[in-house]
Parts: sequence; C-alpha cells; structure tokens
Amino acid sequence: MAILLALIPIMMIFICLFLFKQTSLRSSLISYAVSVGIVLLSPMFQLGISETVHATIKGWLICFIVGYVLFFGIFLFHLMNKMGYIDQVARFLEEVTQDRLLQMLLMCFGICPLIESVSGFGIGFMVAAPIFLSLGYKPFQAVLLSFIGLLASSWGAMATGTIIGSQLINMPLTTLGTNTALLSIPMFAYFVILSLHVVGGWQAVIEKWKEGFGFFLLFSLGIYLSNAYVSVELAGILSSIVTITFGFLIIKLKGKSGQNLITEHAAATEREVSIIKIISPYIFLTVCILLSRLVPALHDLFRSYVVLDLKSYSYKLELLYSPGFWLGMTCLFTIIFFRIPSNIIKQSLSQTIKQWIPFAITTTMFIAISELMGASGMHSLLAKTAGETFGTFFVFVAPFIGGIGGFLTGSNAGSNAMFIKLQMQTAQNVALPWQYVTTLQNTASSVATIACPSRITLGAYLCNIPYRENELLKKTTLMIFGAVLLIVVEVVVWYMLRN
Repeated sequence: MAILLALIPIMMIFICLFLFKQTSLRSSLISYAVSVGIVLLSPMFQLGISETVHATIKGWLICFIVGYVLFFGIFLFHLMNKMGYIDQVARFLEEVTQDRLLQMLLMCFGICPLIESVSGFGIGFMVAAPIFLSLGYKPFQAVLLSFIGLLASSWGAMATGTIIGSQLINMPLTTLGTNTALLSIPMFAYFVILSLHVVGGWQAVIEKWKEGFGFFLLFSLGIYLSNAYVSVELAGILSSIVTITFGFLIIKLKGKSGQNLITEHAAATEREVSIIKIISPYIFLTVCILLSRLVPALHDLFRSYVVLDLKSYSYKLELLYSPGFWLGMTCLFTIIFFRIPSNIIKQSLSQTIKQWIPFAITTTMFIAISELMGASGMHSLLAKTAGETFGTFFVFVAPFIGGIGGFLTGSNAGSNAMFIKLQMQTAQNVALPWQYVTTLQNTASSVATIACPSRITLGAYLCNIPYRENELLKKTTLMIFGAVLLIVVEVVVWYMLRN
C-alpha cells in the first residue's frame, strides 16, 4: 500500500498526459495538488503545512535558476526572428553551397544546436524546420532533421537542465557536464549517421562519411573540452561554433578554384560579413561569458555582488555570474546593434512572456513534487524497493527511467526534477556509484525530450503534415529508443569492465 501511495504523484503525471490528454502545465498542477493531498492527509508520508510550503518555495527557487536564463534566451530568439535574421540564414546557406548533405550537416550539428544552446525550449527545432523547408527538403525529412538538431539538449538554454540536476543532488556542475559529454559521444556518431541516412539513405552515408566523421569528431571534442576546461553553460555554443567553422571550411575547399574563385571573392566576402553580423549576438554572449569565467578578477567580482543567498533553503544564486545576466546584456546589445524598433521589442517581449510563464509554472510544480516526495520519505521508499528488486542491475534500468522522464515532460529540467534524486538514492542503496547513475539519468533524459508527444504534434503542424503525425511519432520514438539503447550498451561495457 505504501509503495502504491508513493507512486501516485508520478503515476498522476502519466495519467494526465496520456489518458486525459492534458497539457504539461495542467498535468503538473493536478499532480502537485494530488501530492500535496497525500503529504497532508496520509499518515505514512505526512508533512506539516509549513514543510509543504517550504518544499514548494524551494521548487520555485530552483526553477528560477532556469527561468532567469530561459526568459532572455527566448526574448533573444524573438528579437532576431522578427527582424528577419533567421530567414537570412536559409538564404545564406543556399548561396554558399548547393550540396544538400553539407547544408544538412551544417544545420543539424552547427546552427540548430547553437540556437538551442542559447534559447532552449525546443526553439532550435522551431527555427530549423522552416529553414529545411525553404532549402527544398521534404516536410517529413525537415521535421526529422530538426529533431536530430536537438542532439545536445543536455546543454540547451545554457545547460539549465543539467544545472538543475547538479543542484538537486549537490554534484559539481563540471563533473555532471563532463560525464554527460562522455556518455553522449556514441550518440553523436549515431545521429550523424542517421541524419545522412534520412537525406540520402546508405549511399549518402558512404558518400559523406569523411565530412560526417569530421563534424562528429569536432562536435564531440568541442562538447567534452568545453565542459571539462571552459564552462558547462557554454559547451553547446562553443562546439556549435567549431562545427559551423569546419562546415564553411569544407565548403571553401570544395568550392570552385582559379579565376571563378577570384571573381566571386568579393561576393563571398560580403556574404561572410553578413553572416557574422547575424550571429554577432551569439559571439557577444560567448565572449562575455568566457571573460566572466576565465579572467580571475571578473570571476571574483561577479560572484561577490548581487547574490541571492537563502540559507534556510540551502540556495544560492549569483545573479551577475549566471548566464541569464549575460543573455539579458546580449538582448540589450542586439536591440542597440540592430536598431530594433520599439514595436518589435514590445511584440517580442509579449510573446516571450506568453511562452515563459507556462514553462515556469510547470517546472516549479515538477520540482516541488520531487521536493515533497523527498521530504516525506517517498523517494527513500521507492529507492529502497527498486534496490531490493533489481540490486546492482538497477544500473541497466536507470537510462529507461531518465528516458521516460524526458519523453513525458519534454524538458531535461523537468525530468531531472522528478527522477534524479530517486536515481541517486537507489544507486546509494545498492552500492552503485551514484555519480554514474545520475549521469545516465541526465543523458537519457535529455535525448528523450526530442520525442516528447507535444513536440511531435508541433512538428507535424509546423511542416504542414498533421495527417502524418502518428507516423512521425512512431519514427521519432524509434529513433530515440535507439539512442537510449546505445546508452544501455555503454552501461553493459562499463558493468563488464567493473566486474
């Protein structure tokens, strides 16, 4: 009976999403209300009103870490989009190369991850799909390729989901980010092969294996080295910039030579200036964050002032050091640099608020549910039961739990909020290295967000193929299931070496 009661908060999310077809926002609110009812009324997991309020406030505070970043990330996207600079990317790609496979590799492993790393919220996908359509890709291909472009969701919105995970389990962010990068490397290879196959079958894989390997190698190295030695928050941005540079280098090397190259040099230079101008806000953001991380004087300055420190909640947020502050400065830079009219600013701000509020409420509720489950002993009971049932074989179950969380919520932050503490406690109960198990949670959760049902629906309507939504759901789910299985294969290798 106690186990069933402890499962109800998680089960309610499933029931609301899939049985009653509710939105993530409504599902989170209903599940939170049910969780509050359990902890207030059930003698098995009873909490006082003050403890319930404390857990809810802590949920909001942790969500604010993400919301601070995400608000300005979404705002930056709308500013750029309404000024027409996103559309210019498609025209630029058409001008620089007619090679569809190179266009695709640049989009999936450069431009889309760059936008997603800054903005999060699946915006990279929403930007990429129309660009693929304008480049002449079939609608079904456009949606699948746009989903593949979300391959680095662990670092989406400046790695906010990973940050939340590290906060909840008190694990150093660099450790969680670096470990996630290592586990993700085989998946990056998988997605490179898959993207080429989507466009041109196995012939395309064979034809472009060298270029594909180059994109894979540089993207993987960029992600790992950025996490380990620079900044977890910047990992997605820096690796995307590296692969974009590599893509343009290939295009130049494959371009025409001799007199044609000379006569086109002026036009090419003009195009390069144009694209540099378009991505200048992202360059500005990257430089600012790098300086704040790598220059000791600035590092100490930004971590010393305007700090939200609430000891009763074990909560600390350095507002000037956070990527959210620099995203805000980037929005200001963009407004001034591009001379954006006030009506565009108002429209962008309005749309940002409309998108941001549901996310903020949903994530707060999910984190609050997790906090209530932890404080009331539900997590401990479930962790103990899972440990007794699976023993050390729980390590093979962990990726599927993370995957289910990502699939349900469409958010790495939401999935980590629900499951990462449970994964940690179960690992500790069965003497598994909890850092490894929670990394499995973070990695599988982030990749599974791609197949979130609401995102599938949006993709089908965005590319005007609503009648193929079920087919799209099946193919995308199969694609992501393959990625999660790849993580399980890594676990098998780890388990064999460990024993």
